[in-house]
Amino acid sequence: MKIIDFKKKGNMVKFYLGQDDLEKWHGDDWNDTPYEHNAGTVYEEFVSGERVMVFGFDDVVFEPADGELNSPYCKDDMIARKVPCICVLRTEDFSENEYMYYGFKSIVGNDKVIRFYFGDKMDIESQEKHHA
Repeated sequence: MKIIDFKKKGNMVKFYLGQDDLEKWHGDDWNDTPYEHNAGTVYEEFVSGERVMVFGFDDVVFEPADGELNSPYCKDDMIARKVPCICVLRTEDFSENEYMYYGFKSIVGNDKVIRFYFGDKMDIESQEKHHA
């Protein structure tokens, strides 16, 4: 299975998964920016499973819209892998002087960040506490 969409709530992320051989998928207004005000969830016909990941309480978890009034991205940009859909900086990977992050742009370039892209392979599990 591979990531074809996501929904973030706090430090939890639901990844919508499609079959590995799925070549094209979309949802309503996926070519419109900003995605956070326009794009709908991936159409159900493309979804083969879901995985919810729960990150640590103090981990920093951002999507591209975080810290932006209107992000410059559409979901088609995520399909093209121009931008990750989720970035995570784990508590144990940053020092106290790095603690303040204000949005996606402030974290995406950090070498310690775990990046999740559309098309990344992922197994189905109902919930997982992510500490990898």
